[in-house]
Amino acid sequence: MLADLQIHSDALPHHSSWRPGTLILALKIAGVAVFSITDHNTTAGVVAMRAAADQAGLGFVTGCEVDSAHNGKLWHTLMYGIDPLHPAVLALCQSVDARNAADATVLIQQLPAEGWRLPVFVQDSSRHTNVAEVATALAAHNDLPGRVDGDDEAAGMRFLLARVGSYNPPSVPEVIAAAHEAGGVALIAHPGRSKGVYAIPADAADISTFVAAGIDGIEVFYPAHSAAQVDFYLAQAQTHGLLISGGSDSHHPDQPLARWDALHMLPLLRRVGLIRA
Repeated sequence: MLADLQIHSDALPHHSSWRPGTLILALKIAGVAVFSITDHNTTAGVVAMRAAADQAGLGFVTGCEVDSAHNGKLWHTLMYGIDPLHPAVLALCQSVDARNAADATVLIQQLPAEGWRLPVFVQDSSRHTNVAEVATALAAHNDLPGRVDGDDEAAGMRFLLARVGSYNPPSVPEVIAAAHEAGGVALIAHPGRSKGVYAIPADAADISTFVAAGIDGIEVFYPAHSAAQVDFYLAQAQTHGLLISGGSDSHHPDQPLARWDALHMLPLLRRVGLIRA
């Protein structure tokens, strides 16, 4: 049985574009029997996608990928098997954008007062500037101390993270608590991906802190993970008794879906009630 447990849908039209009908057809062509959509900070697309999956006879796991922080680093935390309309899930998702907008507003006021150069941000009622946009502008208009690469967003976010209180997304323990309250589980997404400040490759110490916080599992199988990383995270999962997932992180039809063997994911699929045996 093949699985892809991290796909993003058109519930966030500015971010991803998989529609239920198009995705179901692509999954069937790829031979994928079990999938999940894990849109960023929203479960708005879950109900329609689950209906499409049921009609097509495919296994479907409810999911969501939440922006989060832990021990001074930014991580993405996956929730699986949740009730997508549970108040704890809805409140958590709503808080991500609210916290981000509030933090950005404070930074737009504070940074120029401290002598940092920023452009004028135009706000309107339909969309608020977020912290990543402030970070990008900050790095583009200033010579930040300790900058080591040409990625403005990553350089700016690293600088802002060093400022206590500059950016306050939900903590990983908050996401874990919401997932459990909504009947699901929480896993760290793509722990080995290296993308600046957003996904610092997790080492054994990081995994131990996640375990202490109550994490249920980790996404071992991911396109950007090397064979050595897969072996390492498999060993970490075995050491700590963690659930294992795998996904493509596909956002659009031009990004390939994954065809991971679901053998290692069976405990997760049992935990969320998809497999009974």
